[in-house]
Amino acid sequence: MDFVVDFSAFWSKVFSRLGINPQRVIPTSRAAKLKILQSGIDITPEGYSSFVVGVGLTSLILSILYFSFIAAYFQFTPYLAFFLSFIMLFVSTFMAVSYFDFIVHSRTRDVELNLLDSLRHLLSELRSGIALHDAIESIARENYGVVSELFRQSLVRIKEGEEISSAFVEISMRTPSVTFQRFVATLSYAMGSGVNIVNVLESFIKEIESSRRNSISVYTNESVKYSILLIFITGIIPGLLVLLLSQGSILAGFRIAIPIVAPFYLLLFPLVKYFIMMRLVRISPWG
Repeated sequence: MDFVVDFSAFWSKVFSRLGINPQRVIPTSRAAKLKILQSGIDITPEGYSSFVVGVGLTSLILSILYFSFIAAYFQFTPYLAFFLSFIMLFVSTFMAVSYFDFIVHSRTRDVELNLLDSLRHLLSELRSGIALHDAIESIARENYGVVSELFRQSLVRIKEGEEISSAFVEISMRTPSVTFQRFVATLSYAMGSGVNIVNVLESFIKEIESSRRNSISVYTNESVKYSILLIFITGIIPGLLVLLLSQGSILAGFRIAIPIVAPFYLLLFPLVKYFIMMRLVRISPWG
């Protein structure tokens, strides 16, 4: 996190001295601002644009040096080196944007890993006759990871005089977990309508358990499918290309030139693996 802030600050200074506004290149929409807020990274929208553009330019400079060396070593045209470098510019820019998506998903997973257990604890406290405020304080003292931290933040606001529902609503706006936001909405509804909180919370926990079971089933099927695809694309095909590179002239009377397959090994195969892993992260039942 600190690296992102420092890297963004460095490029912000560079762009400021050059009179360049990075937001003209990477504008921050309302969705992007929400993503920055939910990522938990202490960075402004202007800093976000500086980070993304800075990553792209840094990658371009390093790629030109690297691919130029490869071109000189293998003695193929330098135009291919510049072509690959500009591809890396767009790829690294996309990955810089995706990094914030990854952080948001990571925070979602951290919340939802412990949310169900913490809600069961909360339900147990309420069933035993403990007041809601004291039950919330109990969760805040326990070790439920990010969930306990969220309860502690809400507890601070409650002690400052805010209502319980209002305090949780404000905290949930900074939390990417949809399940936690639904819990807050359920809690607010129960408190506002006078419905028994224990019954509402019990129904909500059962709903989460059912949804979690369905998500695990879907994730298992998708994992098997993408694992097979990953082995085929990043294992079998690269092996065949190596065989054609080394033995193609002997087995089939031809050989594939290294410049032709270099982009596949340097860019395509790693990117395919990255996208498959990101797909699995997105469909994970834990965010």
